[in-house]
Amino acid sequence: MRISKVAAVVAFAAILSACTGTAGEKGTPTPAPQTGSSSGSDSKLPERPASLKVDSVDTCKLLTADQMKQVETLASRPENLELVEGKESASCHYSNAGRYTYTIGAVTHKGVDYWLQGGNFTTKLIKVADYGAVKIELSGGSGFDCSVAVDVAEGEQLMVSYIPTTTGEKDQSVLCGKAEKAAGFALATLKTLK
Repeated sequence: MRISKVAAVVAFAAILSACTGTAGEKGTPTPAPQTGSSSGSDSKLPERPASLKVDSVDTCKLLTADQMKQVETLASRPENLELVEGKESASCHYSNAGRYTYTIGAVTHKGVDYWLQGGNFTTKLIKVADYGAVKIELSGGSGFDCSVAVDVAEGEQLMVSYIPTTTGEKDQSVLCGKAEKAAGFALATLKTLK
């Protein structure tokens, strides 16, 4: 199904507004179905230093108490979310009293290369610690959120999103910096769980 970028942004805004709120918030924005081309997908992901399977990971244990303090989150709540089309993934919302949310998900049905196939989002290859990753931003949706998908195992990814809800943060580089920082923390913890 093809949709225009404008329709995707409207749908994304509706999803985001459904995600805002306090303790009863539900869901996290999921990028629109693939429609266009992505940018930054010219290169290939670097070889991962080790396989870190996420199929049995408790995502609410991927940020330690100290790491939660460093990203200024107060609570965590597990939820299954469709972060990547096709299947729900075990996820955890780490929130700061409704001001913003980090969502960390263990995607086990599609690897990071999913994001490099194009869609209504832009991508950029980055590194999180020593692992290849993809920074994902909704096309035309600057200031809503930023996601980072880390290549942790064949056909699996550790996905981290930062979503401001009431903070007024709109600088995309700040949003992505926060997502990358949390992804680094979650990856460091994941390494100790195996």
